[in-house]
Amino acid sequence: MGIKRMSLELQAGAARDDAEKEAVAQLRAQGVRTWSDLSLQTILTTDSPEISRYTFTYWVDDNDRH
Repeated sequence: MGIKRMSLELQAGAARDDAEKEAVAQLRAQGVRTWSDLSLQTILTTDSPEISRYTFTYWVDDNDRH
């Protein structure tokens, strides 16, 4: 198993649950099949006041090529 990181730019002030749902959708869209322990790590501002960068970590099976 290995830890991976993913950052998403989402609407500023998005609810934690909504951000996690979007992260799950992105993992599935990228073809990540086996992951666990998705965790929101940081929320950072961007140059646009309407957008924030949400960074997640998650564990992935080493046999998953994504």
